[in-house]
Amino acid sequence: MGLKPVEVVQALLAAFGKGNLPAMLGLMSDDVDWAGDKLDADIPTHVNRRGKAEVPKFFEAVGREQDFARFEPLHFLCDGNEVAVLVHEEFTFRRTGRKVDFQAIHHFTVDGSSRISRYRSYYESARYAAAFRGTA
Repeated sequence: MGLKPVEVVQALLAAFGKGNLPAMLGLMSDDVDWAGDKLDADIPTHVNRRGKAEVPKFFEAVGREQDFARFEPLHFLCDGNEVAVLVHEEFTFRRTGRKVDFQAIHHFTVDGSSRISRYRSYYESARYAAAFRGTA
């Protein structure tokens, strides 16, 4: 028997905290749909990714663009194979020196093989984009 959906997401976030991309990818389905559903194509973390070969580009962009001071999961909400996590994020964009501090919701779908098949994030994307561009 595989991990419960919340355990899969907890393992993913723990691996993220350690910068362990191979462990993170090991928790994803081959055709994972990893997207922010944002319209800012100039922001590398807002580009939709599909499949394990594309997802590392998201994490490379996070590592290149953002210097984290805090990434703290606060609450895990579960309903079947759906897991939503309220996360407090605080980071500085390296390119602009602008600081971002907000709470986000990260929504995961875990398939029957205990692999993450879908990811979406919800936060103040206009404020995020302005800090990325240096206009806020």
